[in-house]
Amino acid sequence: MPQSDADMNDRGALVARLFHWLEAKGGLALPAFAFFAGALLSRAFAPVNLFPVLFLCIPLMILLVDQAKSRGQAFGLGWWTGFGLFSVGLNWIGYSFSQQQAVPAYLAPLAILALTAVLALYIGLVFWISWHLKTRGLLRILVFACTWTLFEICRGLLFTGFPWHLLGSAWGDWLWVSQSVFYIGSYGLSLVTLLAAGALVPLVDGSPGRSRFVAPVLGILAIVSLAGLGALRLSSHDTGYHVAISMRLVQANVKQREKWLSHLIDDHFDKHMRLSRSAGSDGKAQGIRLLIWPETAVQRESFDREGSLDRWRISKLLDFGSFAIVGAPRYRATPDRVDYYNSLFAINSKADLYARYDKAHLVPFGEYLPFEDFLSKIGIAQLTGGSSWSVGDGPKTIQLPGIPTFSPFICYEAVFPGAVTAKGARPEWLLNITNDAWFGMTEGPYQHLAQARMRAVEEGLPLVRAASTGVSAVIDPYGRTVASLGLGREGVVESPLPKAIAAAPVSSGARLVLAALFCAFVVLARLAYCWRQGRQMIADSKKL
Repeated sequence: MPQSDADMNDRGALVARLFHWLEAKGGLALPAFAFFAGALLSRAFAPVNLFPVLFLCIPLMILLVDQAKSRGQAFGLGWWTGFGLFSVGLNWIGYSFSQQQAVPAYLAPLAILALTAVLALYIGLVFWISWHLKTRGLLRILVFACTWTLFEICRGLLFTGFPWHLLGSAWGDWLWVSQSVFYIGSYGLSLVTLLAAGALVPLVDGSPGRSRFVAPVLGILAIVSLAGLGALRLSSHDTGYHVAISMRLVQANVKQREKWLSHLIDDHFDKHMRLSRSAGSDGKAQGIRLLIWPETAVQRESFDREGSLDRWRISKLLDFGSFAIVGAPRYRATPDRVDYYNSLFAINSKADLYARYDKAHLVPFGEYLPFEDFLSKIGIAQLTGGSSWSVGDGPKTIQLPGIPTFSPFICYEAVFPGAVTAKGARPEWLLNITNDAWFGMTEGPYQHLAQARMRAVEEGLPLVRAASTGVSAVIDPYGRTVASLGLGREGVVESPLPKAIAAAPVSSGARLVLAALFCAFVVLARLAYCWRQGRQMIADSKKL
């Protein structure tokens, strides 16, 4: 549409001219710009934690929706933005393909491209719906924020869920701001972040007069207020401890390519045993009430069988009244099949099995293969390393004699907001055992840790995290690290068990539902308005 010289000089016209210039450069210039915006947005997450890019990239995404000429172009720009976000932010997944013999390395880029292309569809739909709702002014910021948050929730729940790179989790290592998830949840923090960053759009979109400053000031004040309240919360509460519950977390730093080699399994076990012992001459973990080994620290499926030598040897480390919590696989045989489980076991000094937890939320294409029968026929069943794990029975609370109750979750289960505790009685702490050796010295283990930290703050419960190659850590219910051992190091983490704080006014599951209902209400209300407007236009045209 032709524009006057005056229009071309205002801020909105400058933005339009930028996008027109990109379009004039050819068919790939604008998609490349959208890809760059998404890739830059990925730097807001751990371990880079460059949160200012949120306040650049979120306004850019809203402006991309504004400048799209059709719903198809809007979807395309959203897809390229999502592709940039996930392909750069999740590039570490490719490292796992170099860590197992059964999976050809050439599948790594294909798998990453396929995964990120699917995840980018969610962002494409956010742009498509936001454009279709034809919202203007400040209302379009609210609609975009609610649509994005609603699709974050969908991404976290549908098709087993993959809630990685939720915008709220970008604050995982910024404890002043992340304190708010105790009250509004991770998805609520995503919504607030989108609104606060999106409020900067009037600075550049040509909004008239002083009104262009009101929304940006309010947006910045919202984040500053969250940070101030979070800082006050942290400074007002010290970490409490169960001083009688001493813990030792073992981090043996076993490389993934060596982990399952049959001739090294005994060596791995012996390394865990050596690290578990105290300096005394009796070979025990003296004075330790909880000895914790990470996910699949034992590589034999017979750990829960009668007469297990591994279980007996671990029990000899323990004093009376102490427990070892160990990650190990197990199997269950039936006449027509054998099911394998990724499990956690708790044993006492007599090698009695006190508790067991089977991992319930499996990693698609990593621990199980969707459409396994079909994919096996075309020859790529090896993505899971040869056989899939079976699904456990979900979150549970474990009670050990003399030990505060806890909720265990294994590896990937740490990334799901509102899904790390069972319904009913609230546990007193969270236990996450994991094997991040799959991802080496990449960004993946740090992102995983940041999300686990969010679960601690969200639930108001301390988190104990035993990772095979790091980062192992003890984190208090405010997200503060009490003790830790860095990535790629061998050693132990020793600490008393931190105490929980009082439960949040609203449960984490209810916070998720409330965020979803609010966002759905805003989007559906705008959709209903657009539908009525469309009906009215049709009625008016018939009168003419």
